[in-house]
Amino acid sequence: MDVGVLCSDHVQLRLSDGGSPCNGRVEIYYNGTWGSVCDDSWDLADADVVCKQLGCGKALDLAPPASCGPGSGPVWLDELKCSSNESFIWECPSASWGNHDCSHKEDVRIMCSEHKELRLVNGKHRCEGRVEVFYNGTWGTVCSERLDGPDAEVICKQLQCGPLSSIDYYAQSFGEGSGPIWLDGMECISHESFLWQCQKEPWGKHNCEHREDAGVVCSEAKVTKEQHHRSKDCIREYDCKRGLSPDSEHWLRLFGGNTNCSGR
Repeated sequence: MDVGVLCSDHVQLRLSDGGSPCNGRVEIYYNGTWGSVCDDSWDLADADVVCKQLGCGKALDLAPPASCGPGSGPVWLDELKCSSNESFIWECPSASWGNHDCSHKEDVRIMCSEHKELRLVNGKHRCEGRVEVFYNGTWGTVCSERLDGPDAEVICKQLQCGPLSSIDYYAQSFGEGSGPIWLDGMECISHESFLWQCQKEPWGKHNCEHREDAGVVCSEAKVTKEQHHRSKDCIREYDCKRGLSPDSEHWLRLFGGNTNCSGR
């Protein structure tokens, strides 16, 4: 019978509680336990090493949204002084493992350039609107020129908004966006879990204008015209601070803005 061994010096790295493998709290698995990294002396060179090690591109000079509370377990590393040339974060000069003067309130959170998000904006609820993708630290749009049913079905599925109802071509219903046009030439087969898993032109490569921005209407039956936007990320932070569960009768909403996370 084959035998496997896990030694105490086995080390792993991940970004946790950020919605994707390329965004969140920096956590290291060491001595059999996941722990965090203190932000004392932390800078972009340190973050670059983390992003590079995880195959997540480069570190962005952006503060990720607050997560639901601090991390747990040991604070494994403190006083990191990377040059950005290291291949692994634990190759950087630092205090010894577990030696720190930090609390979990000082846990490091970062966002890498390969972190991606998807949303629909300018609709009457979160399951309809102009398709926008967050990539390389910026929200941008999707060209409708070659967008078809399987592509739009992946969008509705990714947002957990039920089957596709209709596609809005040439910014007719939801207006023109701004910023980069991130995606064009989508060729989904509707089995993908994320829009960016579909065959496509390279990020930012297109021959479109914002007057061709795509919109999508999904048919999620639980979302009505009167129902407010509910961003999972925004609601999650509120719930944590108030001690509420997702099934609570109390909710917070942002109203009158142009995204799920802005407004009165």
